[in-house]
Amino acid sequence: MPNTLNVSLDENTTPWTVDIDQKNNANHVGQNGAAQTITWQLHGNAASGNIISFNWLTAPPSGIFTTPSISSNGNSMTMSDLNNSASTAGDWIYQLTIEVGGNNYSTTASTTTGTTNNPSIKNN
Repeated sequence: MPNTLNVSLDENTTPWTVDIDQKNNANHVGQNGAAQTITWQLHGNAASGNIISFNWLTAPPSGIFTTPSISSNGNSMTMSDLNNSASTAGDWIYQLTIEVGGNNYSTTASTTTGTTNNPSIKNN
């Protein structure tokens, strides 16, 4: 199952923030013997932008995720997730920064629970 996360700007916040669409558990990666690809795709009002950076706020153990790779046109990013045992299960919070129209925007991720825009990758 592809794990595609649509990335747009939330214009209801001041300043605007990056919104990662995780509906239908798009951020959940089931256990599998083979590495699975996670893709972030700029979408809607962010489609003309570029992905700038990805940073873990709760770092996963090494060996689970590859270093993210941003596409040559900058509008998507992929990373492999090797969720192949109980030891690779977990929930890791990250921050994503994009540029749209010459301005930089980020998710409002924090390691505090209860935040409204707290994007994560969850290995089940």
